[in-house]
Order: sequence, then C-alpha cells, then structure tokens
Amino acid sequence: RAAWFRAPTPRRAMAGHAFCHRVPEFPLDTEGDLFKATRESIAKDGPLDLKQVHDLFTVLTSVRRDIHAHPEPGFEETRTHARLRELLVGLAGVEESAIRTCAKTGLVVDIRGKKPSPKGSGVRTIAVRADMDALRMTEKNRNLPYRSTTEGVAHLCGHDGHMASLVGFAALVARKAALLPSDTCVRLLFQPAEEGPGGALPMIEDGCMEGVDEVYGYHNWPSVPLGSMWVRPGFMMGHPSEFTIKIKGRGGHGSQPQVAVDPVVVAGHVIVALQTVVSRNVHPQEQAVLSITMVHGGEVHNVIPDEVTLGGTIRDLKPEVFETMDQRVRSIVRGVCDAFGATAEVDITSLYAAVDNHPEQAEAVRALAAELLGEDKVSAGNLPILGGEDFSYYMHKAPGAFFLMGGREAQVRALSMYGGKGPKGGTVERSNCMCHNTAFDFNDNLIPFAVVFWVRLVEARLGVDLYPRDELPIGFGAEDAAGDDPLAKPVDIGGKAKRARRG
Repeated sequence: RAAWFRAPTPRRAMAGHAFCHRVPEFPLDTEGDLFKATRESIAKDGPLDLKQVHDLFTVLTSVRRDIHAHPEPGFEETRTHARLRELLVGLAGVEESAIRTCAKTGLVVDIRGKKPSPKGSGVRTIAVRADMDALRMTEKNRNLPYRSTTEGVAHLCGHDGHMASLVGFAALVARKAALLPSDTCVRLLFQPAEEGPGGALPMIEDGCMEGVDEVYGYHNWPSVPLGSMWVRPGFMMGHPSEFTIKIKGRGGHGSQPQVAVDPVVVAGHVIVALQTVVSRNVHPQEQAVLSITMVHGGEVHNVIPDEVTLGGTIRDLKPEVFETMDQRVRSIVRGVCDAFGATAEVDITSLYAAVDNHPEQAEAVRALAAELLGEDKVSAGNLPILGGEDFSYYMHKAPGAFFLMGGREAQVRALSMYGGKGPKGGTVERSNCMCHNTAFDFNDNLIPFAVVFWVRLVEARLGVDLYPRDELPIGFGAEDAAGDDPLAKPVDIGGKAKRARRG
C-alpha cells in the first residue's frame, strides 16, 4: 500500500529525505498506527519534520474520504458534525471548550492566542469558513471505494475537501497557539446548508461573526490547474434567483386543438421570448444569465393539458440588473399569455447576495498567493462567475475575501491515489469535471495547498510567524512518488500504480 517517496529539493523540502508515500487509508482508522503517530506529532512541541507533515496530509485525505462516503444534506449534517468535533479534539488538539454548536449542525471553533503581549491594534480575530453539506444527487463514481453510501445524496461540490482542509489548518494553528498574541483569535466556521436553504445567515444570527475583524473562504475549482488561484477585488460570484412560471390554458383532446387553449404552445412562445431578456434589456457591459431548466406538462399522448410549468434561474451581479430582469420576465409572460388567451402565475425568488470581495483583503490573498505559488499562478481568470455562494453574507458583517483554488490535473497521482476496483496499471486520467457533476470528486492533492495557505494567511494578517517555510512548504505531499513538482506538468506514474494499488 505504499510507494517510496523522495522529497523534492529547494522550494518544497530538504534533499535526500526519503520516506514511504502512502495511499491514503480508507476507511479512516482513528485507532490505526498512522493516525496515532500523526496525533502524537501534532501534540508535541517543537518543529515537525517533513515525514510528519506528509503523514498529516495523508490522514486528512482519509478524513476527506470518510466524510465523502457519508454525505448529509443541509441542516442534516449530524454525523458530519460529530465527526468534525471528534477530529478537532482527537487529532487537531483543540480544546473541547473552544468548540460550540452553531445554526443547528454547524460549528464555531475559537483558537485563542496564549502569548502574553500588550494589546495590539489592527486585525485581532480572523475567521475562516468551510461548508459542510452535500448535494441531493446520486454519485456515479462506481469505481471509488469511498463513494457515497447514501443513495440520492453525495459530496459532488467538494465541501468534504473544504472541511478536511480546515481540520488540518486547525491542527497546525492550535499547536502554535503559544506564539499567537493573547488578544488574537483564529475562528473556524463550519457552515451547514450552503447548497440550500442557506446556512450563512443562521450562523450569523447565532453569533458566529461577533468580534470578527476579517473573514475568508475558498472553493475548489476543477477547471483551474492545481497550484493556481483565481481571485479579484469586487464581484467574485453572482446573485442567484429562481423562478417558476405556471401557464394555465384549457385542456382538451389532441385531435381538437381549436376548442382548447394549448399551454404547451404558449410555453414554447414564452421560452423563446424570454431569451430576449438578457440580449435586449440588459446593458452589454453587465453580466446576466437567464436559463430555463425545467418544463413540465401533460400526462397522456393525445390530451392537451390544462397547464404547463416552467422553471429556471436568473443570475446577475447588481440589484438594478435583477430588477430589470424581474420586470421583463413578468411582462413578457403576461403579454404572451394574453395573446393566446391563457393566464400565468410567476414566482421569482431572490436567493444569495453576490459575493463582493473587499479590496484590501482580496489584495492580501492575491499577494500572498503570488509569493507562495508564483505570480504566473495567480490571476482574475474568468471572474466574476455567476455561480451563487452564501459566503457573501459574512462579508456584509466584516471585510473579507473569497477565492478559488485549482484542482485540475491530468492524472490521478500522489494523495489522490486510491485502492479499489478501478482500472489497474497505466495512467488513470482525472475527469476534472465541474462541481455538481455526478462524476465529480475533490482532488486530494489540493489539501496541502489549502492547509498551508490558510496558515500563511493567518501569519500575514495577524503579523506572526508560526512555521519556517522549509518546515511547512506549500503543496508538499502533492508531489508524486518520484518527487515531481505538483506545479509542473503531470507525469505518467502508471508503473507505480500497481505497487500503490491505485484504483
């Protein structure tokens, strides 16, 4: 279950340090040798060696897969909640008294500084958030040994990886609490129900942002290469809304449409007419999308139904654009239905606010990422995108930034290897499909990047030094068994697949 790993030189590790590169265990064994050894190394004072760092990332990968196998939808994350609490105490070494339940199934974790120091100024409490919930979808990754065990529910957006990253971040910060000034606090927000109905506002209502000076969050993004980041000041993600249009006609026999008011025909004209909302009513310099994603009507082949229901989504960045689209949708539906003698009910529900990064905090993220990853690895990419995220509400309470970390790779390798009944030998290609695809799986090689980036961000914003760069290199552990740089082009490690029992 292992292939020999030689740590790479200069930027990421010390030369000549060889150790066992493990395929992450599944199921997670909290009584196993690796977990116990990792727990002990985290609990001890003093520097970590590179093997201990790598073992931590390997355990975190097993943690991620444990959560992946047991997905729970919004506000039902009871097992996830219990597992996170167990890991925060039993692995990360966080005191039980520092953890509290928030918003029913969420968690707020405060790691407070212990270093005696005069009262400081500037940023004293920094919050970092991970979402917890899974999607109500069926996973199609039949070859994964850790695929969802709950039919109709699956982690197909990467929240399992976000949580594992935050557990690792907690472990590395908690063991260095003695170096944090006593008036500082690192707060971890494990948030339920991001996919819906929304957990950020209930978390805020339950006090998670009290005393917070800055707040940060990230999302994995499969179309961005591993080791790269997308971030920008201002709008990052859109304001989503959803609509339902119920068109009511008069049913009848399919052979006598002249005595009916056919809602299917009316719905067709409505669908076509709504395509003009963005193209003819929204300024070309603005971003907006209107997509009709559902059409429901009829039961029998030879019967014209009484009604047809359309459903879809509107995406925008600015309230005035949404108002324009809202008005035009209602006006077009009403006009088209009047023309055919039908009627309609239109319901448009505004959902999360747009994610709008604060300039100072976005620049802090960008500058740090450029330093750690390289200037060429950090950009605004295709931002803003019109996906929705309720992280936006945290930034209504405190300045902050949200960013995307890449997970795209050509092959399954390093921490993303797994055992199971998948293809043996040769190169196993990653699908790199986008979030919410039934074949999506979080790239575990992203965990070392996310964990270390969180640590370095806390150091930068609180003005402390917790770990030397050579003790905690960015991306360490994501190299393959030959020690290749994860930021370089992927390599074929098919020859090692058999030794590592990669699926």
